[in-house]
Amino acid sequence: MTRHLRLIGTLLAATLAGAAQADEKVLDIYLVRHGQTQWNLEKRLQGATDNVLNETGRRQAAELAAKLAGVELGHIYSSGLRRAKETAAAFAGKTPVTALPALNERSFGKFEGIFEDERSAELFAEFGKRGGRLEDGLDGGESLQSQADRVKGAVRDILARHGSGSVAIVAHGGVNPLALAALLDIPVAEAVARIKQGNDEVYLVRLRSGQPPSVWKQATRTTLEQL
Repeated sequence: MTRHLRLIGTLLAATLAGAAQADEKVLDIYLVRHGQTQWNLEKRLQGATDNVLNETGRRQAAELAAKLAGVELGHIYSSGLRRAKETAAAFAGKTPVTALPALNERSFGKFEGIFEDERSAELFAEFGKRGGRLEDGLDGGESLQSQADRVKGAVRDILARHGSGSVAIVAHGGVNPLALAALLDIPVAEAVARIKQGNDEVYLVRLRSGQPPSVWKQATRTTLEQL
């Protein structure tokens, strides 16, 4: 049987969305990471710093709008940070958008703004040892456990509001793995260590009553090896 691989959008926007609409008991959650910022480009640890999208990020957000054009979203939830709100606004159209501070990225304390390479070698090495420790507040930042608890609370609130249909969550590289941990019942430390979402990637989590969740990942030309 021949299988046609479609790089972006069609699988998420048409086939899956259409199947969800045919079954009232299905809830589709699109997990979107915000577009690129200048700090993403510079490989700086961004955290709670409220940066805006750069030119590439704005283009990614516009492309996302085209990819999700066939999805009838009932609501969009974004973090309260501008890079997430700008991304959500790019594809919202007439869909209501609610900013939830509980979906904000974690504050990294003394590590906020460091370079994730040899330019901040000593601090980055220290962050590598401490960042995944559940109770470590990172010297003035937020612990991973605290972030995981608030993200889990936000996910529960969203699930309580929507029993079926399609919604989107627009958040961050450190938040969406925690949302998946809550949705898929994965340990926090494992989710953070193993789930890495690019700025232009979308996950789709499908929830059906009485069945285990299903997850799809949007593939782009730069991630063909993951097919």
